[in-house]
Amino acid sequence: MFLFWMVAAVISVAAAGLILASARGSAKLAASTPAENPELAVHRRHLQDLDGMVARGLLDEDEFAAARAEAGRRLIAAADIAEPSREGRRWLVPAAAVAVPVLALVVYLLVGSPGVADAPMASRVEAWRNSDARSLTAPQMAAVLTELRKERPGDAQLLSMLASARLASGDAYGAAKALREAVALRPDDPALWSSLGEAFIATGGGEVGADARKAFAEALKRDPKAAVPRYHLARADIVAGEVSRGLQGWKALLADLPPEDGRRDGLAQEIAQVERTGGLAPAPDMEQAAAGPPNIQAMVAGLAARLEADPDDPDGWARLIRAYAVLGETEKQQAALEKARAQFKSRPDVLRRLESASEAPQ
Repeated sequence: MFLFWMVAAVISVAAAGLILASARGSAKLAASTPAENPELAVHRRHLQDLDGMVARGLLDEDEFAAARAEAGRRLIAAADIAEPSREGRRWLVPAAAVAVPVLALVVYLLVGSPGVADAPMASRVEAWRNSDARSLTAPQMAAVLTELRKERPGDAQLLSMLASARLASGDAYGAAKALREAVALRPDDPALWSSLGEAFIATGGGEVGADARKAFAEALKRDPKAAVPRYHLARADIVAGEVSRGLQGWKALLADLPPEDGRRDGLAQEIAQVERTGGLAPAPDMEQAAAGPPNIQAMVAGLAARLEADPDDPDGWARLIRAYAVLGETEKQQAALEKARAQFKSRPDVLRRLESASEAPQ
């Protein structure tokens, strides 16, 4: 606390010094180029007019002397009034330099809590870990998952969730880093490669660059029917001017998507738009783009929906059960475990993996 007040005092003194130095410089500049007082200018102009009237014979010597004396008296009086007003305002700058930090201190003492220590980041993360995951923001969830990553360094699914949290937080580069680690742990998982490709698109400002293409190619090597890489690669073809090739890829993907897949309508609309205009629709504005990245809940919900449509996926069920464990969704975790047990009841090796996933610490 003593350090806080010392730092605050130093900053206040420095700020006051800067204000005074700036005011002093302005005063010197004003002294070197004083601003013309409008009233003084009127009296000076009147004196000049008197000279002109004498030259044109409109005033005799006696009238000129009387008028000039009166004009000079008024000029001196106006100058005496203007100068004290300028001098009287000079005290405002140093007074403001002192008053501002004092006022800030008084307000802080009235409404602040100078005796309360700052909460260290570790204690904040611990509190977030013990709270309902649904109440956390994306950056808070990313902080929690980062700590869990230290405890479970070999958990590729946790890294995938960390990447989603970082992406939703606007940290596309952090998301890509987490997914690089995930694919290193599970290089045969096409979903991780697809997610890595999307992270590369995010870091590239929406462009499907060389890194994204490589990641999508790795995904298609392991799953030629994977929807995400097929969509983005076909879209990249359209952007590059290969409209026919891109549309062909999109139409093939639309034919392969199951009827209940929620992505069908959006893809069909994009195909129709490109066929109508010969190109992609204009990019969304920044506000719409900021709302684009899916959150953790949406990611898990999407995995659950996919498993409902295609339940013969042991790895997918293990990821879903582990995800519910991390999110603290115990009821959903138990329901998913029961469905998976029924699906793979004749495969003891899969059942052991499912049990292991269900025991993952929250």
